[in-house]
Formats: sequence, structure tokens, C-alpha cells
Amino acid sequence: MPTLYDLPSLYDAVVTPGPCEPFYRRLACSTGGPILELACGTGRLTIPLALDGHEVVGLDASYPMIRAARAKADKSRAKVEFVVGDMRRFDLGRSFSMVIVSCNSLAHLTANEDIVECLSRIARHLVPGGLLAFDVVNPNMRDLAQCGNTAERSNTKPDRSFVSGSKELIAYDPVQQVQILKWRFEELGRKIPPVALMRLRAFFPQEMPLRLALVGLELAARYGDFSGGHFTGCSPN
Repeated sequence: MPTLYDLPSLYDAVVTPGPCEPFYRRLACSTGGPILELACGTGRLTIPLALDGHEVVGLDASYPMIRAARAKADKSRAKVEFVVGDMRRFDLGRSFSMVIVSCNSLAHLTANEDIVECLSRIARHLVPGGLLAFDVVNPNMRDLAQCGNTAERSNTKPDRSFVSGSKELIAYDPVQQVQILKWRFEELGRKIPPVALMRLRAFFPQEMPLRLALVGLELAARYGDFSGGHFTGCSPN
């Protein structure tokens, strides 16, 4: 069964740009390049960063997503190097001023050893004084306790067909801190064959500073949203 990341046109239809892109572009302007984006997908952030004038490398584990990203970069005449790779095991043989992991992408690493390995790889690829910028969802315990919660999304694909998608929480393992999510899609009223279940790690607020310290990184700032708001227990990110 395919995953959502095997279907880039469907992914782009339901995962559209939001407030995170301007946030990271502002950070990049103050940091400069070269920049590495992990889990870059179809280049939703990578390509705008390149068009802003930064030297950018985008890495993703999905070849279909990288293929779509390369096509989009060619169309927009953005100079980006896209690489197929696992963010737990990559070795690019160079260093970066900034590494970005946007859109809760670290949550795809559900095992503790995978999280440590990814952060260790990032630390090795940063220049001294370099910046790791990422966002993860701030868990809402009420939502996690209520399986069946659904989020709806819809958009128009490039071929002008209308796609709607719903993401349902079907289970949460409080010991492993892992959510099981099910996507359902319709295109012009026609149900699209199902995609594989998605497993996402829930990160709680005290985890990340410790995880960063374990690999030699220091928490420089923590925000509660993409406008730079103060982090509280009710913050979305």
C-alpha cells in the first residue's frame, strides 16, 4: 500500500503552504547559507529559499517527492540540489550554516534511537555556531485521548480536479508516545484508494532541550507559534 509520500500530487493538494514558510525564510535571511532542509518533500520551502538567493540542499527519503521537487525547481528556475536520503543516516560530506526540519517532520522518527541518530547527524553537518531550526506539534492530551478526532483539508490539484482529505487519529500509544493516523481522500466525489497508516511521535515540551543537549546542541530560542510568540502549555507548536 502506498504512503502519502509516494503520491506527490496528492500530497501537494492537501499539504499547502502555511505560516511556517515565512518563518523559516526570515530565519534564513538572518543566518545565511548554505542551508540544508531535511524531509524537504516536494520543495515547498526549499525552492522559495533558493529563490531568495540562498544555496540550498534538500534531502528526502521519498524518491517520488524528490522527483516532483526537481521538476518544480526546474519550472521555477531555482538552483537547488535535491538528494534522496534518510535523515537518520545521511552523510553529505560538507557543513551548513543552517539545517531546517519543518512541518513536524521529526515526528516521523518514532523510536528514540532514530531521533538521537538524526540529531547527531545534524550536529555533525553544522558549522561551528550554526543553527538547527525545526518545529514539532505541542501535544494536546485531550485530543490524544479522543481517538476519532478528524482534521479536514481540501484543495485544487494542478489539473484543476478538486481533492478533499481527512486525517483521523485512530490510536495513541501513551507508552511509546506514538499516534496512528489514517488519511482518507476523495477526488471529485470519487474515493481515492487508501494510503498506509501514518505513525507520528508526540514530543512533550521537556524532551527536546535534553535531546539537543545529548548531541552537543544548545537550545537558543523556543517559540509557541510561527509569529515568534511566547511558548506556553497551550501553544500549538
